[in-house]
Amino acid sequence: MEKVIETLGTFFDVKSFSVKRLIIAALVLASFYILRGLFSTIIIKIFKVKGKINIKSNNFYNPLRVFFGGLGLYTSLIILGPTAPFRTFLNKILRLSIILLVTYSIGNLVAPHSKFEKKLRTKMTKANDSLIRMICKSLKLIIYIIGGVILISELGYNISGLITGLGIGGVAIALAAQDTASNIIGALMIVLDKPFEIGDWIRVGTTEGSIEEFTFRSTRIREAKNCVVSIPNSVVVNSAITNWSRLQKRRIDINLVLEFDTTLKKVADVQNDILIFLESEQNILNDGLFVRFSDITDDGYNLKIVCYTPILNYLDYMEYLDSLNYKIMSILHKHKASLAYNTQTLYLKNSK
Repeated sequence: MEKVIETLGTFFDVKSFSVKRLIIAALVLASFYILRGLFSTIIIKIFKVKGKINIKSNNFYNPLRVFFGGLGLYTSLIILGPTAPFRTFLNKILRLSIILLVTYSIGNLVAPHSKFEKKLRTKMTKANDSLIRMICKSLKLIIYIIGGVILISELGYNISGLITGLGIGGVAIALAAQDTASNIIGALMIVLDKPFEIGDWIRVGTTEGSIEEFTFRSTRIREAKNCVVSIPNSVVVNSAITNWSRLQKRRIDINLVLEFDTTLKKVADVQNDILIFLESEQNILNDGLFVRFSDITDDGYNLKIVCYTPILNYLDYMEYLDSLNYKIMSILHKHKASLAYNTQTLYLKNSK
């Protein structure tokens, strides 16, 4: 019992400690804990002037609940009569908590997917998603840096001395941060050049997939096999980027090699019928369309078909290509024209 009293004496004034104070402190703590949601709602309603209020979705609601819960604990400890050093410590913790909660709340106000981002989209209609998210993340980072500086000052550290210390080790930091700096510069170049947007299907080097996320450091691509590949922005800007989502039309290349025993009249008839068919097709563009007797190969006569379709979706394109090939093959069957295949003749010499 004496050890307990001695321990309490480190934090509280034992002479003023009483059961009455303990009961009051417990009631205050319970009241703050029970009413913290109500207090948070009142504060938000006071500062929210326009529009309907969805209290629980507000960025300040949860931080305010945490703050009022902590304030209840702080008040109950003060009622118990802390010693001067412990009171100073409690005041310091209270101030640090306020700085952290305010920084976190304001940072969430400008974070991606926030109401601020939605308002920014309405005002910057010509900006792409990557630029808007970059602005939101930059503002959030700036707010966290300011909060961190205030927090360091509150802890009693000299900011100017800290900056001087960073200057002394600047060379080492610069060498260590080269990759980070190049990735940030790469991110800015991507934002300015706009080679892709979130959701676009692209190919960077050997990686191909849909853009899932774009950050200061890397570009995240979800491949067709459903895995996510993170590519540093410095690598992205120095690579050839193929953006399949910006296709205006798809090119169709077909080579038909007819057998050598096909008559030239039949070759011309097949060529003419395929051209008439393609010109009448609704999903084939007349721009760049041709069917030509392009070559005489080792296997037969080559008909080269080149055309374009406005169907951009890959699955729809493959489905249309399937039906197109069937119709072209039906023209060949109509003229009883056969396709050639690779053959090889082997001559055996009789040694006798």
